[in-house]
Amino acid sequence: MAAIQTLRRLVDIISESLDSIEGVYGRAGTQFPNLNDSKLHDQAAEALQHDPAVASQILNIVAAASQISAAVSNPAMFVLNASHAPTITACLRVACELDVAERLRDAGSEGLHIETIAPGKIDSGLLARVLRLLATHHIFREVSPDVFANNRISAVLDKGKALEESSSTESRLANATGPAAVVEMLSDDNTKVVAFLGDAVQTTQGEVRPGNLPFNHAFKTDEIFYTWVERPENVWRRRRFGFAMDATAAWEPPQAILIGFDWSALQAGSLVVDVGGDLDNAIKGAKLHWQSNFSSHIDSEMVTFQGHNFFTPQPITDASIFLLRSIVHNWPDEKAVQILQRLRAAAQPTTRLLVVDMILAYACAPLVSGETHAVTIEGTTRPSAPAPLLANWGPASSFAYTLDLTVYSFHGGEERTLGAFLNVFARAGWKLVRVYHPPAPQLSHLECIPV
Repeated sequence: MAAIQTLRRLVDIISESLDSIEGVYGRAGTQFPNLNDSKLHDQAAEALQHDPAVASQILNIVAAASQISAAVSNPAMFVLNASHAPTITACLRVACELDVAERLRDAGSEGLHIETIAPGKIDSGLLARVLRLLATHHIFREVSPDVFANNRISAVLDKGKALEESSSTESRLANATGPAAVVEMLSDDNTKVVAFLGDAVQTTQGEVRPGNLPFNHAFKTDEIFYTWVERPENVWRRRRFGFAMDATAAWEPPQAILIGFDWSALQAGSLVVDVGGDLDNAIKGAKLHWQSNFSSHIDSEMVTFQGHNFFTPQPITDASIFLLRSIVHNWPDEKAVQILQRLRAAAQPTTRLLVVDMILAYACAPLVSGETHAVTIEGTTRPSAPAPLLANWGPASSFAYTLDLTVYSFHGGEERTLGAFLNVFARAGWKLVRVYHPPAPQLSHLECIPV
């Protein structure tokens, strides 16, 4: 297809997808959210974006728009802009740590002058430059010279707290709403770490070697992240990491685990072992959470807690389900196999392994049947983007691919393709029998049986 024809087809995809979205919102009697809204005004309109009929069309629009941008851009400027991405990340950190979204919360669409926004002794001119770069990328809005307002995107950085509650670094993020804790962690620690990705790529020679991950280079340590972060001098990083994990509910609510695997098929009294998050500090936090929110489950001993190193033999041998949510992706293949082998050794013939993780798609078009992994497993076939879009929807799905290199940089882990999962399962003595894809979250449920 000629270049102009490709561009016209991409424009058509955007138009067709907009028509579909307009129809869904029209039938719901509401309007699509406005980018320039200074707050998330209409929660029903925001929630409707997660409707599968809308979400799929949004994927098409974002993918098509980004592909048009790449196709018409000057190649040199395109890669130069990409190489400046860490600067945008650094500006996000500034905006979050200075509570800019909260300072603009009540200003509405009129906004505030930078002299009013800048707290204390902060250089207002420099902060204006930071916010202007973000506004250039549609995060915040410059209403008039040096006057800034929230828009629908920057509004999600609002932690839902009064400014006086941000008197300390910890109080700013404790019990915060939205993804601010995640953004702060990624724009700080992750930016430092992935800067050393090139060093690791050129020295690992295909091996994931302890002490040679980008994390080790960045923080000059031979320890793994999970022991390093427990050091007293890293208490704030550990606490912030915990806040960030709590904030993942901003895009994947806790009840998402109930959508996918058929939990109702389990018999009464079935034992589910949630494997992972089992360091002593995590166990203490889990007990407090359950006691505060589900005290009856604690009192009836429906839920119990047990610290355990999952590289050692699994003491529970009568489990109906071994559940690992966002665990396997943190480990390289050798370690992931060891974890799953311990569970296989403790499994009964009827035990199921349920791995909840992302499944990465290739950016290229799927190969014809027979050229891919010869599997006929229910749920493994997924739709790909319509041509001429990238098969994986390109930047519209980039979160999974950036997270892939984040977990590698910190832990040596990876977000796996289906073939990579099949390899790990087979080596550990498990057979994949079904995959469930919940409609909104990006995490899939991979159900395995022992072999």
